[in-house]
Amino acid sequence: MAHFSDLPVDILFVILNYLNRRDYDALVRVSKSLNKEAIPYLYRDIKFEATKSRECARKLAFLLRTLLEHPQLASHVTTFKLRGPLPCWTKYNPWPEEARRTSAVNLWGLEGCTTLSKAQKIFASNLFYQLVDESMHKSQEQFKGRNKDALVMLVLTRCTGLAKLDLGDGFLMYSLFLPQIMKRADRLFPKLSHVVLGDKRPDPENGVSYMDLDLIRPIFYSSTVNRFEYTMSQPWQLRWDRPEAPRSDNLTMIRMFRTNINRGTLDQLLSATPNLKWFTHEHEILFNANTPGAPPLSPYLNLDGLNIALANLKNTLEECKLTLGLVPGSLSPSEILYQNLQFPAIQGTLTILKEMRSLTRVEVPMVMFLGWFSDFAAHLEEVLPPSIQELTLRDDFVAYCPWAVGFNCNKKVGRIGEYLEQRAAYAPQLHTFKIRLSTAAKNDTWLLDAVKDLGAPIGGRGVSYWVVPEKRAEVYCWRFGKDDGTWEALRKDSIIPGMFPST
Repeated sequence: MAHFSDLPVDILFVILNYLNRRDYDALVRVSKSLNKEAIPYLYRDIKFEATKSRECARKLAFLLRTLLEHPQLASHVTTFKLRGPLPCWTKYNPWPEEARRTSAVNLWGLEGCTTLSKAQKIFASNLFYQLVDESMHKSQEQFKGRNKDALVMLVLTRCTGLAKLDLGDGFLMYSLFLPQIMKRADRLFPKLSHVVLGDKRPDPENGVSYMDLDLIRPIFYSSTVNRFEYTMSQPWQLRWDRPEAPRSDNLTMIRMFRTNINRGTLDQLLSATPNLKWFTHEHEILFNANTPGAPPLSPYLNLDGLNIALANLKNTLEECKLTLGLVPGSLSPSEILYQNLQFPAIQGTLTILKEMRSLTRVEVPMVMFLGWFSDFAAHLEEVLPPSIQELTLRDDFVAYCPWAVGFNCNKKVGRIGEYLEQRAAYAPQLHTFKIRLSTAAKNDTWLLDAVKDLGAPIGGRGVSYWVVPEKRAEVYCWRFGKDDGTWEALRKDSIIPGMFPST
């Protein structure tokens, strides 16, 4: 029988991936040869999470000491992640004030760190002079007690083979050194290709959003990063602080989550990415009794501005996902009705996608095509390119539309049926169509019934239909095969000629 340690390395790593940490450590401990082979696996993905304990700082210090004593181990690190809320980063120092000794050397927050030797602390602190601007050398008092910030930067900058950097909101707000590192990212991390800044789902107990342009701007000048995911709020003014205009020829994927930037800012960002292929924009706004009315919100909701911004991508974009949502603290549809408030209308129609000849996958709110008001709905073939292969329509903000209740809802959804019935002419490559209804839509029986009624007419040979339940939504799916030439007759009451001015 072959020994476990004799397995090929590629098969060995597959097995190690299925082990929990305890079993993995026990297995490595009994085999010296296995320990050697597993070292790249052990250091490949580094993740620290600040919690209500002193463990995070201690682990960072032990890792830094290991990398100082065995620098070859740093070459195995390809992913570096930091999580945890801001209070847990600022507090829980394992080295109390009385343990610190005065030193003539600036230690940049490493004072009192007993895990490192005196020589290691001096050597590590000297590295900061290569990592920060000269202006930071003059005010050392601000770094005292910031040991986790200093330890993270010293560990991170030793990982020259880093490919992915994933930093949560808590650390972004805490770190003073990170903007300095991002400014020098191309030199420090020549293999860095994927950057994530922010938590995709905010901590309900620490829901403060954070944005520092000094973290975002360098990505649009980077020569290595090709995937960028980040949260961004509207800045007072977007300035690039460089003489040359931003341009990233390598950047092919952007995902903006929990963002509320206006259309002008979006246009500036997308104009710097001439080769973008995949774009996701998860737009959130605040609406409550104190929110200004429609005119102040129009820069954030108008579709004419969105058309202008997306026009920067019309020659390269292959996948596009747009979502609309309300940030925590906003009013629900029932509260808006009870308080007699008027939700600001989304003006215009999303038309620029029609010009994108490479576009194959689209997920957008249906109000961007079907319109906000009851008396108009665009023909889908007028706003979608013939190259489309997968289309998903969302019910974002439909509950606030005038047509959400009543027969107008059936008429709007009927316009979708018109498009799908003639898909062989308008979208010959379309193989998947989905409608995503949020959990709140279950209370909106008009839209739910209209979508369910749509399932019966879009039948026929080669058509599959199913419903996928998700945590916060239900997705109604249609799959079109190659032999679906026959269709059942569309219900006469779902489409009425002349229901919109354009028919």
